[in-house]
Amino acid sequence: MADSSSSSSDSASYILWNELEKENKEFFEPYMKSKNNKEDRMSQEETTRMIEKMISKSDSSKDGEED
Repeated sequence: MADSSSSSSDSASYILWNELEKENKEFFEPYMKSKNNKEDRMSQEETTRMIEKMISKSDSSKDGEED
């Protein structure tokens, strides 16, 4: 049996989201485009690799400065 408070909450969230989209088109239009173009974004693994590489480079440059 479905919880009516959960159903009400879902409806309220849906209405709120739609109103936010109407009021903030300059934010939501690019947001929705990026959401629809997931293949254009880096995967979590790619992001992690990139961050690790940046940290490694940063650590290497700090080691060179200490000499």
